[in-house]
Formats: sequence, structure tokens, C-alpha cells
Amino acid sequence: MKKQKSKIPVLVVIAALAVLGLGAGIVAMTGCGGGGTGEVAEPEPIVNPLTGAVLESEEDLPIRPVVVSIPNAPDGAVPQSNISYADIIYEFPVEAELTRLQAVYYTDFPEKVGPIRSVRYYFINVAREFKACHVGYGWGKKAKFYMEWCGIPHINGMQDSQLFYRVDDKAAPNNAYIDWSSIQERADKEGWFDERVNIKPYKFRDEKWAEEVKAAKAEAEALIEEKGDSTEPEDVEAVEKAEAILAEPEYAKSVHVSSSGCNSECVYNPETGLYDRYWYGDPYVDKETGEQLSFSNVIVQYVKSEIMTDKETGELDHKGRLQIDMAQGGDAMLFTQGEVVKGTWSRKDMDHRTIFKDENGNQFRLTPGKTWIYVVDQKMNCDYTPGEAPAAEDESESTDSE
Repeated sequence: MKKQKSKIPVLVVIAALAVLGLGAGIVAMTGCGGGGTGEVAEPEPIVNPLTGAVLESEEDLPIRPVVVSIPNAPDGAVPQSNISYADIIYEFPVEAELTRLQAVYYTDFPEKVGPIRSVRYYFINVAREFKACHVGYGWGKKAKFYMEWCGIPHINGMQDSQLFYRVDDKAAPNNAYIDWSSIQERADKEGWFDERVNIKPYKFRDEKWAEEVKAAKAEAEALIEEKGDSTEPEDVEAVEKAEAILAEPEYAKSVHVSSSGCNSECVYNPETGLYDRYWYGDPYVDKETGEQLSFSNVIVQYVKSEIMTDKETGELDHKGRLQIDMAQGGDAMLFTQGEVVKGTWSRKDMDHRTIFKDENGNQFRLTPGKTWIYVVDQKMNCDYTPGEAPAAEDESESTDSE
């Protein structure tokens, strides 16, 4: 694997971390001018904003993500090379009810990646969301204009064909590849990795969150014990909220997304705590490793699509290419640790991150690890198979290593 080379001075790194909220506590102290206790605050952990992985130092935090447009057609594109390295993978609907991936590489990048295909303009909003560089091979007029108008750092085969090569074991157009060394060389030339970008982190299920959940449940139990028999309207409302806190979550064995050109399923594996991905009933594997792709989280993001129209003539796009407003908002679901969390998604504008919230208005709490995001339009079917709560660990069988 390859790491992005950082050219940032240490002081700039610390400043960037302060902006991210990841460096809080490095120099913070409680009390000032003799008025406090003089105790040094506990440093906040440095966390990968996309995976929740705790990092040893700020130097392990990459400069910026790279998003790659990867085909997902069942007739020759799959399996793809080194997509298992991606921290987040979006699966988007495209024309002919096929899907195409936008793989977000951040933690590390493989020696090569492919195949690589053309860009749809709504893909660009993923790169815009994560302040990423974008890699693709081909684009329509609207996508090209939007990429350049947004100022997204990009490498595209229509302009930089010399940076790509074709492999022999796949047929065109699903055989264009690129090496990380080519991306790194272009990025160094353009200064894309000179300054770390500020990425708004997801919310994760960490120890602090687990303690907060435990405390909230204890308070809910106490409130029900105290006011469970009350008929006062405010008490009844409070008890209902407390009961909601104590309610068992809904569980699912798997989530299935399909259309005439897509048949995908993510199945929860209670032994690993991950969701194993399948494609037309077979394990969905990385071509280079042969290993099945697995994810800590699966998100379903519902959208509405329509065929693009020519603004001048009003005619529909002759290839049936879609347009999707990635700030329209809508319903969403999270599958994590066997649970189903229903909610919504919203995005203030393209310069802000997509926010996923549950039905109580709280942001989705992801399990640390990698995430697959299904972007599902009205032509796609999405359903899930109900499941049971994972078996609790038997503490009597656990051993103390100390």
C-alpha cells in the first residue's frame, strides 16, 4: 500500500487538527491564571474521520481523499482490483439500471486500481463532499463543466490518457487502470497533497458513546419506576420517551438491493460483526486478493432520479443518463452490528457534508470500520430480511489475561 506524502510543517498540522477538533486537549488545561486546578485535560484521540480508527499521531492522518469512478456492470467489470482498500464505497444508479461505484480512498491507496470508467455529474458531489481528488476515465459535457467549475482536483483519461493503461484480461471499456505512482506524481506537481483538508467526521460508536447509552438507559429505568403510574400529561410523555430509549432495536440478517442491472446483498456475519457483500448470489471479491468484501456499516440513501434533458432543446439524453440532486434529502437506513436504524438524510448544500439522522434526530452512530453506501432511486428495489439480536457473550466463559 502507498501513503500520501505530507509536506506540511508540524505547526500547520497542529493547527489543522485544532480546526478538525481532533487536536483538542493537546495544550488545553483546566484553570487559568491560578484560578483553576492546574490539571491537564485528557487529550482527545486522533481519529480517522471516515472510519473512526484511532491513530497514533497526526502524521497518520492523510492529506486528502482520492475518489475513483469504478464500473460495476455484471458483464466484465466485476471483479475489480483493490477496491477493498477503500474506506467508503458508494454504489450509484446510472443509465440502463446499472450501477457504478465511487470508491473513497483515504487511509491508504493500493499500487494500482481499476477498472476505471467515466464520471456522471452527480458523482462529483462525492469528491466535493470530502474535498477529494477525483479519478475517472471519460465524462459527459455536463460532468466535465461541473468538475472544472467546482475546481475539483482531478485526473481524467480524456485529458490524461498517458497516465492510464489497459489490462489484457478485461475487455474495453472496462479495462482502464491507473497506478498510485501516477496519481502521486500528478498530485505533487499540482500541489494537491500540500495542505491537509478539513473533513467533518462521522459519529462513531466509541467507549464514550457506550457510557452515554448506559447512563441514558439507567435514567430511563429510574424515570419509569418513579412516574410509570402517573396520569399527568407531562409524565406520560416522559415515560413514553423513556420506554423508547429502553426499546430493543430492530435487527436484520441482510439487506438486498436490486434492479434489472444490479443484484447485490450484504449479509450480516455475527462472528465477525461485519456485512459480507454478495453479487448475484456469489461472494463479491477483490480481484487482486480473492477475498470477499466486508463492511462494518451499510447505509441506504434514498434519492429520486430522472433522465437528463437538454436545456436548449428540452430533449431527453439519448443515452438515458440520469440526474440526481444530492442535496434533495430523503429517507435513509443504517445497518450496523446487526441492527436496523431508520431515519433521514440531508445536506445543506454541496459545500457541506451529508448528515444522516435517526428518527429521534440523532446522527447515525457508525461502527468503526469501512462503510458501503447504497444510493437507491425509485427504479431500484431495496428490502431487508428481519433477524434476531446477536447472542450475548457469556461472561462466565471469559478469561482474565492479567
